[in-house]
Amino acid sequence: MRFRASWLWIAVMAMASAGPLAGSVGAIVIDRINAGSANMSAPSDDPGWNNVGAIGFGGGIYIGYGWVLTANHVVGSGDGITLGGVKYAMLPGTGRQLTNAAAAGKSASTDLYMFQIATPSLSLPFIHVASTAPANGESVTMIGRGRLQQANPTFWDINDSSNPWIWTETTEALANEAGFKTDGTNSMRWGTNAIDDRGWFNVGVDVLGIGTTFDPYVSNNEAQVVSGDSGGAVFVKQAGAWNLAGIIIAQGLLPNQPGGTSTAAFYNTSYFADLSYYRPQIVAIVVPEPAAMTQLLAAGGIGLGVWWCRRRRAG
Repeated sequence: MRFRASWLWIAVMAMASAGPLAGSVGAIVIDRINAGSANMSAPSDDPGWNNVGAIGFGGGIYIGYGWVLTANHVVGSGDGITLGGVKYAMLPGTGRQLTNAAAAGKSASTDLYMFQIATPSLSLPFIHVASTAPANGESVTMIGRGRLQQANPTFWDINDSSNPWIWTETTEALANEAGFKTDGTNSMRWGTNAIDDRGWFNVGVDVLGIGTTFDPYVSNNEAQVVSGDSGGAVFVKQAGAWNLAGIIIAQGLLPNQPGGTSTAAFYNTSYFADLSYYRPQIVAIVVPEPAAMTQLLAAGGIGLGVWWCRRRRAG
């Protein structure tokens, strides 16, 4: 049985609709029973684990030269970023919301935000922003701080002939839907998935994005974003090097999904801002001097409305 997901913004409004958080937020959900501490430290082929940190209820990534990139809807919940257990305050007057580069029919601003921090004792690698979006089918690694999954999967029988859909929780493993509930445990986690769409979506502002689907039985690292993952990082390996391809923005839910963004059901979707489109703005902010920016771009450097229709077939 195959379902179509509809988007829901992982922000304050989405969290309210899913009920209050139980303490801090935790980690990206992966398709693994008794996941425990799995994927809660940097993968062996590390794309930039230590550069991802906490901003209020969400996350952000330190990209270099004192600059942090996150989702705009996360920033109001915190006044800086915590990296390696150390809180770095936002430097006054440095914060700025990115734009949609005057795209026709789209909102002027988008759901991305950058700010600068003082970094006298911070030693982290420079993060390169992808100049080309990952293609459909290309694997990405996401790192986020969403709610930590419970040990065992949950099964539901869904009556999709009803409006709204009726979900009945069951212990029957042959039910027509499964996934994971979450708790409030705080930890960062990584997981992988494959890009399967690209287009504009709207979360109060328009975002040009890329998306993945939480498919069952793909791998133990198959990942889905949940409540609290906003602002986290999405990496792609291009020409043998890791690049930052996206920032986590939204979760796609099935109709009437129990627990909302606090659950991860198979065929949910994850949506990220496509940073290849916003890269010129990021470069101009991080390296504003024309000569330096030209050199950085030449070296490969660092570089939404209606919701796009999912083109996954029912079956």
